[in-house]
Amino acid sequence: MSSVTIVRTRRHQAGLPSLSPLSRAIIVACLSIGAVGLGGTAYAQQARPADTSPQMYKIAAGTLDQALNAFGAQAGILIWIDATRTQGKTTAGLNGQYGVEGGLAALLAGSGLQAVKSEKGGYVLQDASSSPTSNGTLPTVEVSAAADSGENNAYRTRSMNLGALGAGSLRNTPYTVDVVTRELIENKQAHSLSDAVKGDAGIASGSNYTNGTGDVLLIRGTLLSYRNNYKLDGMDLIGFLGAPQLPVEVMENIEVLKGAGGFLYGFGTPGGIVSLSLKRPTDAPVRMLNTQITDSGKVLVHGDLGGRLGEDGRFGYRINLINEQGNTYVKDGGKIDRQTASLAFDWRLTRDVVLSVDALHQERRVDAVYYQLVPNASGAVSNAISAPPAAVDGSKRLASPFAYSQVRSTSLGTSLSWQFAPEWNAKVSYRKWDQDMQSDHSFLYANAAGTYSEMQISLPSQVRSEQTQAMVTGSFGGDFLRNDVTLGVSYSGIYAQESNDFKSAVLGTGVLGTNTNYANPGLSTVWTGGGWRFPEQQKSAFISDIVHFGSQMDLIGGLRHSSFRSTTYDKGAVTPTLALVYRPVNWLSTYASYVEALEQGSVAPTGTINANEVFAPLKSKQTEIGVKAELENWSGSAALFRMNQALTYITSGGVYTQDGQARYQGLELSSKLRLDRRWNILASAVFLDARNTRTSGGTLDGKRTPGASRQQYSLYSEYSLADMPATFTGGVRYVSARALDTANNWELPGYTVWDLGARYVTHLGQTKTTLRLNLDNVANKAYWLMAGSNRLIQGAPRTVSLSAQFDF
Repeated sequence: MSSVTIVRTRRHQAGLPSLSPLSRAIIVACLSIGAVGLGGTAYAQQARPADTSPQMYKIAAGTLDQALNAFGAQAGILIWIDATRTQGKTTAGLNGQYGVEGGLAALLAGSGLQAVKSEKGGYVLQDASSSPTSNGTLPTVEVSAAADSGENNAYRTRSMNLGALGAGSLRNTPYTVDVVTRELIENKQAHSLSDAVKGDAGIASGSNYTNGTGDVLLIRGTLLSYRNNYKLDGMDLIGFLGAPQLPVEVMENIEVLKGAGGFLYGFGTPGGIVSLSLKRPTDAPVRMLNTQITDSGKVLVHGDLGGRLGEDGRFGYRINLINEQGNTYVKDGGKIDRQTASLAFDWRLTRDVVLSVDALHQERRVDAVYYQLVPNASGAVSNAISAPPAAVDGSKRLASPFAYSQVRSTSLGTSLSWQFAPEWNAKVSYRKWDQDMQSDHSFLYANAAGTYSEMQISLPSQVRSEQTQAMVTGSFGGDFLRNDVTLGVSYSGIYAQESNDFKSAVLGTGVLGTNTNYANPGLSTVWTGGGWRFPEQQKSAFISDIVHFGSQMDLIGGLRHSSFRSTTYDKGAVTPTLALVYRPVNWLSTYASYVEALEQGSVAPTGTINANEVFAPLKSKQTEIGVKAELENWSGSAALFRMNQALTYITSGGVYTQDGQARYQGLELSSKLRLDRRWNILASAVFLDARNTRTSGGTLDGKRTPGASRQQYSLYSEYSLADMPATFTGGVRYVSARALDTANNWELPGYTVWDLGARYVTHLGQTKTTLRLNLDNVANKAYWLMAGSNRLIQGAPRTVSLSAQFDF
């Protein structure tokens, strides 16, 4: 061969440190991982298969050599290019979602070439009419390791979707981002969104999918909004009385943007955006059955079926079905009954036009749940915050067994992508979301001694939302100065309401953890329509330009104009972003960015004197500087950030107010390392200074923001045995003390949770079988989760999960 091109993979993440023994250990892990990465790899590694799951590609038309190099870098594969075969050949590029082999076929279409797998990994170009050598193998070539997104590469990925900027490389993204892969979700046997993301120190859980009514997340100490910060494939999922309850088992990955994202996604709180990507058709057939049981007696069965049909695999399908039933870890009354179905289809109408359609439906009921526990001085029904009670083991029932949350949700989505010119693509997307909640859940009020009152509320609610978005992306320019341009418009309509038939009752008083049984007041209401209505319209138009100055520097600029109309106000604002990325060497990116967030005004919560009062929209501002590195077996990042957000809180008189600012500033560190062929280490840490400023009279200035911990650390490791297909895992997460109230009179203690696990891969006949055992919260630590200044939920207790996965 006259020329050989080796393409290596990339990836990054985010996190930071402090000073307890655990914090020192994790900081050392982050920094030592970096040292190993910077020092290069000191060992040989066999080639591994690339991740065949589809991802978004945006590769400009041009010479075949350049396009193949760009594809290899994004896909994480090695492509061996013979310059005499590719000389003078061009390609129309790629702009859409492809698997590895589908993408290669599309790039090589009409070139007379085909990409064939090497026996040692990677791909070699051959004439389309040629066949393998007489012994059935390709000529031997020396290759370096090809990385994938699974355990073979420390669960690293290469790219993600970033709203208005589209798909892009994580390393060249001027924000702190992370991707939780499907493989990591499966190997941790994640039961919820909170379980799936707990390995990232930058994200904290504020509620519980089993004890409470749904997942609530905080990023950089900021509570994510139910209404705008959770997405499905980048499109809106609107929650109302709680966050959208989404099944992680049917997701390909979870993409997290940390910090303000007003330009990228429109309205939303500045903490970040969590976007879940639905499993979609793959080029390789999928035939999977997973069965799982927990020590409490909960059973889950999950089937996953996918592939392609028709000429050239033109039709793709992916079907996931889940049934989950049994006892939750909440003893003496905790039960769950859940059915989930997801469907995803695509049709390659032509080489340049792809139509995608998907549907997600879930029905879920959980018994013995409560919405929140409010710590107060009396233990009676009151939102006046006081010292908290001692943490209660998560397996102990606090709510009555007849308190329940029942949610039915449906999402329908479709998109049409058209590459109308070699370097230009147009895409129109639509998503509809319906969620009905029929809940008779409890509100608990407890004093420091554990004396509590339970109030039950029956309040059916409905949310209907839809979003339509149109985007045009394209590239122009030469080799040194090149522009990647995005233009788009978006419209969202939201309609949320509660039933007129609102009922509540105080059930009685007792002592936390004693399983007090009260008479069922039979509050269950029937939807009657009417009630408080919250119609909203959100409209936006956005434009961005990424200017590439050669291969070392990118200048990113963008503007989004958003308008928000409701029954109480009609406001509009412009949210800009500006960023600079500089690569002194090809494996290292440095960046500085400025971005804003625009969020609708807060709504005073139930139980406050001014409940349901709607406040004016808010704008937040964020600056960040950082560095990201990617080498063959290691990726790491560090980011310094500062963000200001309008402050909301409940006064001592029980009034919900919007006054002053909360200032969040800190440092995140993160590393992911494939230490050798058998050992993965993932470490992250966060140091956060979150304080109030500019409050009326300055009485709260300098006080810590409730719910934001000063330090959070996470460490996860896997080690595979050399003489058998078994892997052992271990993880630890630390969250420091958090201020309980705005005046900082009380705080919640910190906590440390340890997890262990193991998996074993074998074959039953021709069927690959993976056995997994996970033991979460090994020490059965009792601790409080916290969302905001008055909402506490028990942390999950010791939980054992055992599963058998069959890949046919």
